Amino acid sequence: MNYKKNVYYKYFDENILTQVKEFEIQRINIIKKVILSSAAYFFVGICLAVCFVFVKFEPVYKFILVPLILFLMYACIIKSIVNFVIAGKDFQAMLYEKVFPLFLVPFANFKKWPKNHNTDVIIDSKLFHNFDTQEDVASFFGFYERTNIIVSDSRIKMPLKGVNKPDLFKGTLIQLELEKSIDNHVIMFSKNEKKFNNYKQINPHIDDMNKYLYVFAKNNNNLEFISLKFWNTVKKFGALYTAKGFELSYKDNIVLIAIRQKKPMLFGFLFRSLLKAKNYDDLIERFIVIFDLVDILNEG
Repeated sequence: MNYKKNVYYKYFDENILTQVKEFEIQRINIIKKVILSSAAYFFVGICLAVCFVFVKFEPVYKFILVPLILFLMYACIIKSIVNFVIAGKDFQAMLYEKVFPLFLVPFANFKKWPKNHNTDVIIDSKLFHNFDTQEDVASFFGFYERTNIIVSDSRIKMPLKGVNKPDLFKGTLIQLELEKSIDNHVIMFSKNEKKFNNYKQINPHIDDMNKYLYVFAKNNNNLEFISLKFWNTVKKFGALYTAKGFELSYKDNIVLIAIRQKKPMLFGFLFRSLLKAKNYDDLIERFIVIFDLVDILNEG
């Protein structure tokens, strides 16, 4: 276990554990309610199935009762399953609202930040061309190793007419304002993203990296940061953030990472205890990989 994770585990034991005990009680009560509710619906569904199979209906009623019983049977059985899905989503929303803020303190001391604060950086990054608006759901600011960090759950809208504009991007934006500048603009994006720019494509000579990312640079200066160590850290973002697409811009001293996700910021599971630090590993690792990248880019 690395040093950063040890710090999070220690902070959990000393500062978070006592605060999540009440949420653990809520979690257990939710499980009890959803199991009882689902069991009741499932039992009704089985009873209706028995009626359908063994009960002989009079021909005059058969035309109406058979479709009705089938409909109610499937509705009850499906409802018994859907109950778990709905309860799980509601539980994750509760975790994000009440438990997530407890993990913002270690290392960077993240605080809530004004929404849509970094639109100019997004435009300057050239990761998104011709978008209409940026709409942050939530944004947090922290400071780590002489680096300003902004993490946002963002939506970037397409420039189309109408009230409900579709998302050009939905996911997590991570902005790093480093002390060190590279006097260049490097753009990277995963090969499943359809992007274009006027820069020259470069070959980092890292086979695994070339397999998954396109890399472009404005010039050939200060590209030494693209190392195997850098790549091994960058590729962790994809797994930890369950990315559907990945983009990175490094211009002068500003890094912007855009991770396209279906459900940004969510973590936790209804049937997992809130009293064990290990059960928060997915959340903790999302913070740690940001700090690891900062450490690598600040080297030298």
